Amino acid sequence: MSKYAFTSRTRSRAGRSFAGLFEAVSLLDGEARQSAENLQGLIDNRMDDIKLGLGAFKEPSASARTGMTSATNAAGQKYTEPQINLAKRLSDTVKLNETQALSVVEELSLEMDIPDTITDAVLLNAVTTYWKERLSLVALLKEIVGQVTENDHNSDYGTIPSVNQCLSQSFTLIQKLLNQYRDRASEGASDYFTSNSEYLDLWIGQCLAEQAALLEVSIFLCIAGTDSKIDLPKVALEALLATQFGRQQHYKARIRKETHDVCDNIRLFCIVLSLASLDLENLFDQATTGLNDNNHIFKSANHVQHINNALQGAERQQELGPFILAWCGVLSSHATTLPEDRRRDVIKLSTQLAYVALETLKFFSFVSSLFSNELFDNTSKDGPTFRRLFFLLLELVLLDHRPTNIKDFDGLVLCLSDLLTGEAHLCHLVWDESTDLGQGVTNVLEAARGRFPVHFEPLLNLLTALATGSEDSARHTIQFFRHLPTLSHFLSDKAQCVEIDTHATEGSTLYRSIQEVPFGIETGGPFMMLPPGIEGRLVSAPNAPQVVQWAHENSGWELCATMLDVFRMLDKNTDTNAYVKITHVKAILGLLQALYQHPGVTTELTAYFLSGKQGASLIPTLFAILDQASKFQNPPLDVIASCLQCLRWISQSYSQDIWLFLRQSSFLPSVITTTVQFTGSSRVQTSGLAYQLLTRFECLQGNYAVTLAFLELIQTLTLNAQQKEIWDSKELRCLKAEILYPCLAYIQNDLFCNFESWHYVNIRDRFVIGSRILSILNNTLEDLPLLSGSDPTEYISLSTLQDYLLRNFLYDGGKQLALPLISLIGSGPDLSSYFSKYDRTRELGDIYVMIYQGLKFVKSLLRHRKISGGQPSFLEVYMVDRTVGRANASLIQVLTSYSDLSCGADVALVSTDVLTLLCALTNEWQTRPSFVGYLGTSDQAQQLVSTLVNRVGDDGQTAEYRIALWSLITITLTTQPGLATLFLSNDRVNPVTGVLDNQFKEIAKNSILVKALDILHKKDAVLDTDPEILPHALYFLDVLWLNALDHAVLIKSLQDNDAFWSDLGDVLSRPDIHTELELAKWEDVFSCYNRDPMAQVFHVSSVNAEQRSRGHALRIFALAIHFHYASQGVLTRDIDSLPKGIKSFIQMCVQQGKFGEWNETIPKIHYHAQGHRELKEMGQELTVPLDYLKLVVKRWDEKYDADHLAGETFMMDLGKARFKFIWGGKVREHAFLRTLFHVNLNWSIVHAEMERLSAWRFFVEVATNDLGAAFWAGKSAGAEANAYYHFVICLLDHIERETNGSAVLRMARQNCCLLLQTVIENSATVKRSDKKNLAVHFPEIVTKLQKLIQNPEMGILESIQNPADSLAVHQPLLLTLLFCYRALHDKEVLTIMDQEHQALVQKSSILLLPTIAQCFSIVVESYLSGQYDHSDMIVVLLALLEEICHPVWNPHAGLWIPILRNLDVVRLNLQLCAHSVSTGQFDSRPSFFEGSLNFLLALANVPEMAAYLCDAGVMSMLTHNGLTASLQGGEIEHLDEAHGDRGNWHQAWCMYLAIVTRLLRSMSSSDAFMQLLIGFIQLYGNQISKGLDTSTDRPMTSAKLEEMERITMLFYELSKHDVRLEPLGGEEVLKAFFDRSLFILQHAVHLFTHPHTLASLTRAVTRAEHKNQESSDNKTLTTAIEGKLATVVRNILSAILVWTDPALILTKSNLEWPIRKTTIAPIANTPVYEPASIGTMFDLVQYATTSLMEWEARLEGKSGGSAGLFKHSSDDDRQTNANASSSTSTTNSKTSSRLACFGTFLSSASPSTLTKSGDANAAGSGSVTAGANGVAGSSSPRPSTAVTVSSPTKPDESAFATLSSSTGSSIRMISLLEDAFVVMATQMALYMYHPQLDASVRREIQELCIDFIATLNSTQRMLQRFENVPAQARKDELGPEAYAQIRALRDNMIPIIKNFAQTKINVQ
Repeated sequence: MSKYAFTSRTRSRAGRSFAGLFEAVSLLDGEARQSAENLQGLIDNRMDDIKLGLGAFKEPSASARTGMTSATNAAGQKYTEPQINLAKRLSDTVKLNETQALSVVEELSLEMDIPDTITDAVLLNAVTTYWKERLSLVALLKEIVGQVTENDHNSDYGTIPSVNQCLSQSFTLIQKLLNQYRDRASEGASDYFTSNSEYLDLWIGQCLAEQAALLEVSIFLCIAGTDSKIDLPKVALEALLATQFGRQQHYKARIRKETHDVCDNIRLFCIVLSLASLDLENLFDQATTGLNDNNHIFKSANHVQHINNALQGAERQQELGPFILAWCGVLSSHATTLPEDRRRDVIKLSTQLAYVALETLKFFSFVSSLFSNELFDNTSKDGPTFRRLFFLLLELVLLDHRPTNIKDFDGLVLCLSDLLTGEAHLCHLVWDESTDLGQGVTNVLEAARGRFPVHFEPLLNLLTALATGSEDSARHTIQFFRHLPTLSHFLSDKAQCVEIDTHATEGSTLYRSIQEVPFGIETGGPFMMLPPGIEGRLVSAPNAPQVVQWAHENSGWELCATMLDVFRMLDKNTDTNAYVKITHVKAILGLLQALYQHPGVTTELTAYFLSGKQGASLIPTLFAILDQASKFQNPPLDVIASCLQCLRWISQSYSQDIWLFLRQSSFLPSVITTTVQFTGSSRVQTSGLAYQLLTRFECLQGNYAVTLAFLELIQTLTLNAQQKEIWDSKELRCLKAEILYPCLAYIQNDLFCNFESWHYVNIRDRFVIGSRILSILNNTLEDLPLLSGSDPTEYISLSTLQDYLLRNFLYDGGKQLALPLISLIGSGPDLSSYFSKYDRTRELGDIYVMIYQGLKFVKSLLRHRKISGGQPSFLEVYMVDRTVGRANASLIQVLTSYSDLSCGADVALVSTDVLTLLCALTNEWQTRPSFVGYLGTSDQAQQLVSTLVNRVGDDGQTAEYRIALWSLITITLTTQPGLATLFLSNDRVNPVTGVLDNQFKEIAKNSILVKALDILHKKDAVLDTDPEILPHALYFLDVLWLNALDHAVLIKSLQDNDAFWSDLGDVLSRPDIHTELELAKWEDVFSCYNRDPMAQVFHVSSVNAEQRSRGHALRIFALAIHFHYASQGVLTRDIDSLPKGIKSFIQMCVQQGKFGEWNETIPKIHYHAQGHRELKEMGQELTVPLDYLKLVVKRWDEKYDADHLAGETFMMDLGKARFKFIWGGKVREHAFLRTLFHVNLNWSIVHAEMERLSAWRFFVEVATNDLGAAFWAGKSAGAEANAYYHFVICLLDHIERETNGSAVLRMARQNCCLLLQTVIENSATVKRSDKKNLAVHFPEIVTKLQKLIQNPEMGILESIQNPADSLAVHQPLLLTLLFCYRALHDKEVLTIMDQEHQALVQKSSILLLPTIAQCFSIVVESYLSGQYDHSDMIVVLLALLEEICHPVWNPHAGLWIPILRNLDVVRLNLQLCAHSVSTGQFDSRPSFFEGSLNFLLALANVPEMAAYLCDAGVMSMLTHNGLTASLQGGEIEHLDEAHGDRGNWHQAWCMYLAIVTRLLRSMSSSDAFMQLLIGFIQLYGNQISKGLDTSTDRPMTSAKLEEMERITMLFYELSKHDVRLEPLGGEEVLKAFFDRSLFILQHAVHLFTHPHTLASLTRAVTRAEHKNQESSDNKTLTTAIEGKLATVVRNILSAILVWTDPALILTKSNLEWPIRKTTIAPIANTPVYEPASIGTMFDLVQYATTSLMEWEARLEGKSGGSAGLFKHSSDDDRQTNANASSSTSTTNSKTSSRLACFGTFLSSASPSTLTKSGDANAAGSGSVTAGANGVAGSSSPRPSTAVTVSSPTKPDESAFATLSSSTGSSIRMISLLEDAFVVMATQMALYMYHPQLDASVRREIQELCIDFIATLNSTQRMLQRFENVPAQARKDELGPEAYAQIRALRDNMIPIIKNFAQTKINVQ
C-alpha cells in the first residue's frame, strides 16, 4: 500500500482526539506498520501529552471557562451554544478543563446532534466519550511501545525522537503511571455519580479499566525501556503492596460480580508487573552464563535489603508468591557477589522465602489458576509476553530446585502444561538442546517419564501441552513417547514371578523377572504381560505399596493402544476397580487429540499404529469407545467429547474411514421419515446417543462439552463432504449426504430451536454453541454443489441439504425456526451492553461471532429468496414485524444500530447487507412497509441515520463496509422514500409518515449527499486507495437523478452547483487506463506486477471502478439534461438553455470532439475469448470433468450485491473452485485455477466496459433526443452533418466486428445496434437541415445495413425465430433500415440524389428482399402456429416490405414479385389479415393489424400483383372473415359516441374499400373478378348504404368522409365499366349509387354554403383533431372536413362524367349520345332534402368562384377574408414539395383540361384525391398506399401531380403515397369548378335532346343554358384577373401548378363558351 493510501485511511481518524489517534495507530498493518515514518507522522505532535498519562487531562480553570465562547473547533468555527452548555456540565461533572471538555463535545458531535436541552442521557454520552478518551490515551502509549518492541529489528524506529525519549526515560514514566494507578485505586467518585447507583457502577467500571490500562502500559515500558531500572522493583513493589496487588479499592464493597473479571485482570497485571520489574531475562542469563549486568538490582545491596524488608513485612497473599519466587532467583544471583558468610545467610533467606511461596502460598496451583485468565489466551495479543515471563520464572525455580524434590510435582506439571499449551515458541525451547532456557522443563519431563505409568497423567499432560505447540513439537512428542526406557508398576507382595536381590553398593532392592510379569497401572488390574528376564528396582517408600521400575524399553503408544482396547471392552457398570480408569483414557485421548490437530503428524502416527503390534488404526477403537462410553449409566462426557474431537481431527486425513464407521455408529442422530427420499416434507424425528446425552445429562449439568465437540465434528464433516465432492464416488457422495441429513435435522430442530433456553454453568458455551450451529448452517448454504443433480438416480445430495434448510427456514418452519433466528440476531445490543459494562471481553467476542454468523445465515436465506423469487417468506415478514430485546425495539432498528460498531465491524457490514436485501424484498410486497416507522422515535431515527452517514464518509472504515452502506442508502431511493428523505436531509422526520417536519432550503451539511460530493471531489485519492468507493457513490447520485422529481430541492441545488459538474466532468476527462490480460501470455502479464497477484487484482479493480464511474457520470449528465427540459418546460432545445455546469461540459465535448472519440473507444470491449475457450476445454480435461459455468457467481442484484466485487472472484467463484480442487489437485487443476483467476480479471474489465457502453448509449439517446442538432454542432460549417455521419459510420463499423459467438460481444453489438437505431431515429433535425449530405450518406448506410443483415455472423434468420434470444440484433437493425428508407423518401432528397447513390439503394433493396421476405415467412408461420408472439416484429417486417417493394427502389416488379411468391409472403399476409379480425373483438386486435392491410393495399396497387392476389384468395378473405357479419348488417360505425373517437373496425372497412378499388383498376378486364366485386358490394350493401347516408342531423367526421370517399372512388372506377355490368347483374348497383349520390351532392353544397351548419355537425375523432379542436376553436377541423367533403363531391361528379362520356356528347352527333344517362334534374330549385339539381350545380359553381375571387383578393393584398377551403393551409404549403417526375403536369395542363373538349378531350375523367399520411410508430407501423401512377390510375384524364405529405404516413395509406398524385386545396377547387362546368354542360345537353322532354321544360333548360353561358363568361373574366396578382405572390402563395391550371382554364374557356352556345342554339 502506498504512503498516500495509508495516510488517507488514518488521517481522518487521528483528528484532535486520543481515541481517533489510537485507532489510527492500531490500524497500522503490513508495510505501514513496518514504517517508522507512518508512526512518527501520527504521534510526533502529541507525544508530550501522551507521556503525561492521565495527567494530560487538566483541572477546570476560570480562564478556560471564560474563553469557551471564543474557542473554535477543528474546522475553525465557533462552538454552538448547546455544545458550550454541554461542555460546562461535563467539566463540572468530571472536573475536566473546559477547553478539553469542548474537544470532547466536538468528538461527540460527530456521533450525534447536540440538542438544545442537555438531558442526563446526553451528559452521560459526553462522560462516556471523555472516559473513552482517557482509556485511549493510555492504550495509545501501550500501542506505541508495543510497535517499537515488535519492530526492534528495524533501525528506523530508533530514529523517532519522541519515542526514544520516552523509552530512555521509562522509569520516570512508569513511576508517574504507578502513582496515577494508586490514586485511582483510592479515589472517590463525585456527587453526580454517588447520587445514582447505576452511575456509580459505571464510574467504578471506568476506574477499574483505567487501573488495568495503567498497569498494562507499565509492564510494556518495563520490558521496552532502555534506561536503568535498578530502582524499579522497589517502586513497583511499593505501589503494588499499597493496593494489595489491586485488591484494595475505594469502592471494594460496591464492586459487582460482573466486574470481577476486570479485578482479576488488575491483580494479574500487578503480578506480571512485579515480575517484569525484576528483568528476568537478564537474571536467567546471569544465572546460567555468569554474565554480569551492573544495572540489575541484585548488584545493589541496599535495594536488595529494602525489598527483603518489604517482603518480610508484607501480608502473605498469593499474588505475592510469583514475585517471592522470582526474588529468590535474585537472591541466588546476589549471593554469588557476596562473601561466604553472608552468602549462607542470603541462601537461607532465599530458601525460607521459596518455602513460603511454594508451600504456604501454594504457588503452583495459584499460578495454574492464573493461566485460565483471558489474557493468557492464544488469541490474546499480549499472551505470549506474559507466558514468557512465567516461563522464565519457572526456569529460575527449576535452577534451584530439582523436579523430584518438589513436593507438589503434580502441581508443577499442571502449571507447566497450562503454560506450554498452544505456545509454539516455548515448546520449541523445551526440545531445543542448544539453549539453556527450557532445560528445567526437560528435567521435569524426564522425571515424569520415570514415574510412568504408575503416575500416568503427569507425563501425558506434559506431552499433550507440548504437542499443541507446533507440528515439529508434535513430532518430537511422538518420538519421545515411542521410547520409554523404564516402566513402573505396582507389584504384589505375593508375586511368584520375580526374584529379589539387594544392590551391593547402593543397598537398593533389585528385582528380576523369572517368568512373565502381569503388568497394570492399578493393583490387581493387569492388562498386559512383561517378558521374563528383565530387571527392575524398588522405587517406592517403605511401608508403601511396592512400585517396581523395570528397565524394559517399550513404546508408550503401544501401551496406550492396549489400554484403550481394554477400556472399550468394559460394560456399562464400570467402577473404580477397573483395569483402566476413565482418567487414564481421558489423558490418552487428550494427547491424541493434541497430536491429531497436525495433519502430517496424524498420518505419521496412524502409519506407526498400522505397522506396530496393533496392526490397525485407532479409528475403530475410538468409535467403539464413543458408543460404549455413551451407554454408561454415568457417561464420562469429557471422554466422549475427546473421542469426538479425535475423530474430527482424524477426518481431515482419513475421512473415508471416518464416514464408513459413522454409518454404523449409534451415536449420531438418525431420521425416521415416511417419505421415499429425504425431502424434508414429512415430520422428522431425531434419535441417537447424542440426543440422549444432551437431554439427560448436559442440559441438567449445564456443561456442553459433548454437544460442542459434536458440532465441531459435523462442521468438519460438512466441509469435507463439500471439499471432496468432485473426488468422491457417487456412492460415497450419497453416503455422506445421508449421514449429514439427520445431523442437520437434529441441529435445526433440537439444538437451534432450544439452545438459548438451556441452563449454562459457563455462559460462553451458549454463544459458542450458537456460533457453531450457525456456522454449520452457513457452510451448508454457502456451498456450491458442482455434481448434485447431474445424476437423477442419486438418492440424496448436497443440494438436498441446501433445499431442506431453505424450505424450512423460509417457509415450512414458520415461527418455530424464524423466531429463534430473529431473536438471536436481535440480541446483540442487550448482550453487548451487558457484557461491555463489565468489560467481559471473551464473552463479547463470542457474542460478536454468534451475531455475525446469525446475520450471515439470514443474509444467505434472503439472497436465495431474492434470487428464486416467489411469495414473501415467513422470515422476512417476521423480520419486519417483530420486536426484540428488552426494549422491544423493532429488528430493523436493531440491525441499523449495529452501525455503531458495538458488535464489531463484521456485524455492521453483514447487518447492512441484510437491510439492503430487506429493502429489495419488501419492495415486492403488495403493501410496502416504511422502515422509517421502525427506527424508533424521531430522535432515535435521526441518530441512527446520522451514524450511518458518518460511517459512509469515514475514510477509516473498511472499503467493504462503506460499499455496503452506499448500497443500502442507494436502494432506499427507490424502495424506501421516507428513509431516503431522512438520509438526504438528515433533519427531523416524523417516524410514522417519513415526512420532513421542516422543509430544508439547501443541502444539509451532514447529509449523505455531502459525503457523495466529497468523494467525487477526492476521486483521484479514492481511486488510488479504495477504488470501489467512487462508482458506488456515483451510482447513488445516478439513482438520485433518476428519482429527481422526488427530491426536487436537492436536484435544483445540484443543477446550480458548478463545482459538482466540474468534478463529474473530470471523471470523464481522466486518461483511459486499460489493462491487457492476454491469457496466452499470462506469465508476461504476471511479471508486470512483480509476480504479485494482489497488485494485479488491485490494478484491475481500479480500472473496473474507473470505467464504471465514467458510466455513471455519463448517465448523470444525461439525466440532468432530460430533467432540465422535462421539469421546467424549456422549449428552446439548445445548449445555451442548459445550466452553466452542464453547458460547459457539452460545449467542451463538442469543441474537442469528445463524443466522436468516445464513440470510437467505448464500444470496444476487451474480451479475451481465447482464455474463456481454454477454461472450457480445461474443465473437460480435469481429473473429474466439469462444466466451468457451474462456478458462476449468483448475484441477487447486479448493483447492490457487493459480495463479489471486481477482482479474482468476480464472475466465477475462485474461492469455491480452489476449495473443491486443491484437495486432490494436480497440474491440470492448478492450471485450471490459474486460468480461472485471469478469466475473472478479464471479466472484471469487460463488465465495467459493458456498463460504460450501456451508459454511453443512454447518454446519446437522451442527448440526441433533447438537444437535437446541438449535440452534433461544431465550430466549422457543416460540422453537424460531418459529426453525425461519422458517428453513424463508426457505429456500423463496431457492429460489423466479429463476436465469435461470445455472449458478451453479442451484447455489446446489441447495444451498438440500439444506439444506432436511436441516432438514426432522433436526428431528424440534422437530416432536415442538410439533405444534400443525407442523399450522399444514407445510401451508404443502407448498403452497410444490408450487408450486416445478410451477414451470417449476425444470425438474423436464427435469432428472428427465437424471441427468447435476449442478445438478438435483428429488431434494431431492421428498424434502423426502415428509418433510413423513410428518410430517403423525402422528395428533395430524391431530387438531390444522383443516379449512382439511387442505384446503390436499389441494389441493396433487391438484395435485401429475399432476406426480409424469408424473415417475414418465418415469424408469421411461428406466430400463426402459436409458438411465439412475434407481433412487434411482424409490424416492422410489413413496413420494410412496403418500403423495399416501392417502385423507386424496386422499379421492376418482375424482379421482386417472384421472390414474394416463392416465399409465400402474399398468402401469409392474407392469413394475417384474416387473423387480425378473426375474433371480431376490436380491443384484442394484434399490433400488426393496420400494417397487414397497408401492405395488402400496396400490393393491390401494383398491376402485376393484382392477378396473383386474386388467385391467392384476397376477395375470399375480404368477404369471409371476422368482420363479415358486422359489415353485412351495417353495424360498423364511423364514430364511437361513448369515447369520442373513431368507431371500432371502421378503418379496416375503409381499407377493404381501398383494396378492392385498387384491384378493380388492374383487374377490370376480368369478368370473374367483376363478378366477385359485385358480390362484395351486394354482401356489404347495408354498410355501403350506411356509409353514403347523409342525414342532416348526423355528426360529420373525417372517418365518415373517408368512408364516403372510398365508396365514391370505388363506384367511380366501377362506372367506367357500366356496359359490362349489365350482363353481370351489376347495373342496379351502379344506378343505386347515382341515386344516393345526388342526395350527397345536395347535402354537401348545402354545407358548403352554410358554414355554421357544417361547423355544428363537425366532430373530432383522432387525437390530432381533438388537439386542434381545443387549440383553434374548431376552425381547423371544420376546414379539413370541408376539404374532404369537396373530395367526395368531385368523386361523384367524376363518376357522373365518366359514366356519361362528355367527350362523346360534346364532340359527336346527338344521335350517338347516351340519352338515358340523365341523372341531375334540370330544375333551378335546390331543396336540401331532395336530390341535387342543375340549380344545385349553379350553387356549387357560385361557391367555387366566390372562393376563388376571395383567394384572388388575398393574393393581391386586398381586404377580404378567405373561403374555408382556401385558407392558407398545409396543403398549399406542401405544393412546393412536388415530385420532380410529375412536374411535367404543369406544362400539359392545357391539353388536360376537361373544358377543352373539342378534339383534345381525353377518353375519361378522374377525380383527384387528397392523400394524407398519418403516424407510423417506431415499431414500423405500416404506411398508406396510393396508386403507383396516381390515385386514379393510368386512365386519369391528365397526369396527376404528386405532393409529398409530411412523414410519417397515415396508418391506412402506403408509403407509395409520398410519390403519387395529390394536390392542395387551391388546385382541388379549380378542378372541382371544372368538373361542375362539364357535368352541367353534358347533363343540360342530354336533357336538350331527350325525346321525352316537353317544350316547356326544354325552354327552361334553354334558359338555364343561357345562364350557364353567362356563368362561364364571368368565370373566364374572373380568372383573367389572376394576371394582376403580383409575381411574388404567384410564386409564394399561389404556387406554380395552381397558377398554370388557372391560366389553362382561362385560355380554354373562350372557345368552349362559344362552341357550347352555338351548339345549344342549333339544338334550339
